[in-house]
Amino acid sequence: MFNEKNSGNVGEIIEVVQDIFQEVSKNLNRVGFYVSLEELQGRYDDALKKIILDEERERNCRYISGEFKISALDEKNYQCSYALYFEDADESYHVLEAQTKPLDLNCLTEDFRAELLQGVMSFEIEK
Repeated sequence: MFNEKNSGNVGEIIEVVQDIFQEVSKNLNRVGFYVSLEELQGRYDDALKKIILDEERERNCRYISGEFKISALDEKNYQCSYALYFEDADESYHVLEAQTKPLDLNCLTEDFRAELLQGVMSFEIEK
């Protein structure tokens, strides 16, 4: 579901990202189920925390900052993406970036959909 762009241990990280976000996204496109901004953030928040903790543990690095974005691709689809920044033990930096496949805008609440069609929504992912 997510495409990994930059990372060292790409195979393992892609697997973790796909497992987590595939589970989160299962309920996002159910017929008759409308997701609010708060619900969407809550679902991805837990998944992102897991990705950050796994990356810190497996690569012995420190999470610096990150950004979660929700973007309307067109009038029917939207996409979620993230960029997570880490500092390695040797003081070099690496970033994990991924994005979902297009998701159906009709699965969002009316207010959320209208707000998203106004532009990209961006949220800082704190330490």
